[in-house]
Amino acid sequence: MSDSIKKEHSAAMNLNKKVFIGFLLFIIIPLFVLGSAVYTVSQQLIEKKYGDLTEVTLQAISRNIYYMFKEANYFSDFWMVKDSIQGIYRTIDTTKQNADPLSSYDLNTFDTLLRGSILTYSPVQSVVIYNNSGKSFSAGRTSGSSIPWQTIQQSMAFQHIQELNGSPLWIGPSEFKEFGSGRGEFYQARMVKDFWTMDNLGYMLLKFKFNELDLIFKSFNTNEQSSKRYLLINKNGLIFYDNKQSLEGANVLQLTQGKLDLGFNNYSFQADFQNEKSLISLYHLNINGMGVQDWSVVSITSWKYIAGEIETIMKLVAGITFICLFFALVYNLVFVRRIIQLILRMLSSMKKVERGDLTTRMVVSGKDETTALARGFNSLVVRVEDLLEEVKRQQDRKNKAELMLLQAQIKPHFLFNTLESINVLAIQNQGKKVSQMVIRLGNLLRIGMENREEITLKQELEHLRSYLEIQEFRFEDQFQYTIEAPPELLHEDILKLTLQPLVENSLQHGFEPIDYMGLITVKAVDEGNRIGLYVTDNGVGISNEKLAKFHYKTELETPFHEILESNEERRGLGVSNVADRVRIQYGEHYGMFICSQEGQGTTMKVIIPKRKRDVG
Repeated sequence: MSDSIKKEHSAAMNLNKKVFIGFLLFIIIPLFVLGSAVYTVSQQLIEKKYGDLTEVTLQAISRNIYYMFKEANYFSDFWMVKDSIQGIYRTIDTTKQNADPLSSYDLNTFDTLLRGSILTYSPVQSVVIYNNSGKSFSAGRTSGSSIPWQTIQQSMAFQHIQELNGSPLWIGPSEFKEFGSGRGEFYQARMVKDFWTMDNLGYMLLKFKFNELDLIFKSFNTNEQSSKRYLLINKNGLIFYDNKQSLEGANVLQLTQGKLDLGFNNYSFQADFQNEKSLISLYHLNINGMGVQDWSVVSITSWKYIAGEIETIMKLVAGITFICLFFALVYNLVFVRRIIQLILRMLSSMKKVERGDLTTRMVVSGKDETTALARGFNSLVVRVEDLLEEVKRQQDRKNKAELMLLQAQIKPHFLFNTLESINVLAIQNQGKKVSQMVIRLGNLLRIGMENREEITLKQELEHLRSYLEIQEFRFEDQFQYTIEAPPELLHEDILKLTLQPLVENSLQHGFEPIDYMGLITVKAVDEGNRIGLYVTDNGVGISNEKLAKFHYKTELETPFHEILESNEERRGLGVSNVADRVRIQYGEHYGMFICSQEGQGTTMKVIIPKRKRDVG
């Protein structure tokens, strides 16, 4: 009983597991994958669309920066070729290297010239003129020391200045440590050529303060406090301009954790920037012809600003989806589980019915379809029980009819053989033997004509003994017999006329051709809850070909007389009837077996159940 409970519990676990796995595979996972795919595609679409829009914006910013530097270059180029500016270089060169400093007249003259020329351009904050010997003169809007010539020569920028050979080189704040790092302060360094001879007159360093940069970036930032940040960087990632001012002097590559690759063409990507998810866009200025060496603009936009309401809606949809999935899971655990439990209970009940327990009924409760299903199952079991009872009654009637038919076949067959023996004795004028045979035949007929189908083993053996005594008159001095049976088996029930046809078969088929004394042994053996009846003779035996026609099974589906050949049917009628009667009366676990070897004899075994009759 415990194994059955364990199996049912295991079946319940397996079915519940399968339903849950199916719910997971066909509902939860597809929804999760679909939601993830929609979210990913929407993120990529937003990133692509806004990246393209940002690139257009950075193109416009790049053009404005280009025009800003172009104007500054134009102004400085204009004054570089003027005689007044080039005259300053010639005057400084004519002064001996070890002579006293420039005279006050020259200084005032130079200052006046510079203020009336280069310093008239408002972004220019100061100008320093160096000749080839290192002498310098400076002028500016505010007082301050100029950068020494030795510092200029030792700077990494000096080589670039020489390579440009008169073209300007723009230096951003903090780009080279020798130059200033004031906010918005850019330096233009260049070599100055003689207008007529193109000889090198010296060098000029202009310091610009481009307040226009703030105006350029501000015009493209409608929500400066929270949405966008613009950075102006060099090829090494150094930030020398930040529209929000807090990152100037830092390195953008470190702030983006190495995800920004300045070697790529203009592109956009998502990354965390200062612990906030952002869209980062890179745009190269490509204005090296203006003296700007590989500068780029970087736009950083908060993803919250980009996604905005779309992300909020998607999160709301995701929340609603998870709530729906939660209720679907609850439905699966409550309602689907109830149906599964009903199926399992019905399966358990069906197994009980299959094992033969037709008293099994399912509990009927509720008013839904499951109740109708349980009620239908109960009705079906009742109907099956009624049908089985009807089939059983019909089978009993059929078995009785078959037994009566077989019994009717045995009686005339036995009488025919006995009367034939009496006839032979009468012909031989052995009246005394005829009289004894008639008396014994009367004893046999009294037992055979009883209405009972079963008699005790004791009565069956007495009947057999009377039969053998009759046969002794016919086969005088041709055979001997012994009958053995334990006393405790004598009151067990047995189908009447079970042993006599087997002994008759031995006499007629086993002893007729022999020229030696025949021996018949009848033995009853206690085999637990069964009785084994053995009839053994030392006759001619049965050939292998004939034995092969008999199928020795516990359930003999084909009658013996149907297995025999047509010319042997009459001679084997008694044996076949015994086999068929035992099978019909006691069922598939009982029957008859034949073991024989040609020239050695035959043993026939009948197995019947123990069914003791009360003695009284």
